[in-house]
Amino acid sequence: MRSHSLTTVLLGFPFMTIPVFAQAMSELHHRDVDMTIAITNRYGAPVQLSFGVNAGFPAFRGDPQPTTLDDTATNTYAVPSGWAGRINVGKIDHPDNSKIEGSFYGAGNGDIDVSYVDGYSVPITCSAAGKVLSGCNIELMDRGCNGPDHVSGSGPDGKPAVCSNSMRGSPDGPPSSFFAPCAGAAYTFPNDNLANVGMIADTQISCCIGTSCDASPNQHKRDILSPRATAPSLMPRHHKLHRQNLGQ
Repeated sequence: MRSHSLTTVLLGFPFMTIPVFAQAMSELHHRDVDMTIAITNRYGAPVQLSFGVNAGFPAFRGDPQPTTLDDTATNTYAVPSGWAGRINVGKIDHPDNSKIEGSFYGAGNGDIDVSYVDGYSVPITCSAAGKVLSGCNIELMDRGCNGPDHVSGSGPDGKPAVCSNSMRGSPDGPPSSFFAPCAGAAYTFPNDNLANVGMIADTQISCCIGTSCDASPNQHKRDILSPRATAPSLMPRHHKLHRQNLGQ
C-alpha cells in the first residue's frame, strides 16, 4: 500500500501537511515576538527619558511619553517587529542627550547601540544575556566640556547637563578629546562602528545608566588603534538607520 502525506485544513491553511503547518506557525510566532528594552537608573539622580521613532516605522508599544526615571528605578519598553528609533536620556530633556538606539525585525534580527554622536549627558551601557553590547560607563563630564565641543544646558544642580559633539558632521571622525575615552564603545562619530556588534539573537535588552554599570570591553580601545579605526567593512552601518527622519 502506498503511504500518503497526512493533510488537513487548520485555521485557514488548506491542504497543508502537519509538519509544514507547524513550521508556518513557528515562523509566524517568530515574526510577532517583541523586543523589550529595560532601562535601570543607577546614576544617583533622576533622569529624563523621551522617545523617537523613524518616519514610517511602528511606534513603541503603548506610545510612551516623555517621563522621569527616578534613581534606582527601572522602566521597560517593548517594540514590535519593524521598529527603528531611539530613547533620549539625560538630566534634562535635550536633543543632544546620550541616546539608546535600535532596530528590530523579529527574533534574531535585533540591533542596539548607545550613541553620543549628538552629544553626551549621562553614561549608558546596554547588555543582553549578561554581555555588554554597546555603551560606555565613564562619566565624561568629569573631563570638562570645552572647544571644539560645547556645553548645551545646565541640570537641576546648576552643573553642565549636556556636552554637544563637534564631530557629529564628520562621518569618520576622529573623536574629539572629550569623547575619546568612549570611542569604539559608544558611537562618538557617525561611523564609529566598533560600538555596534551587529544583529543579536536576544530579544530582552537591559540598559543601565551610571558609572557603576558594567563596562564595555571597548572602552579606551582606540588608545591602541588608529584614530580613524572602524569596525570591519562588513559591519552593517545601523547607526544611520536609527537616526534617519526622526524629526529631532
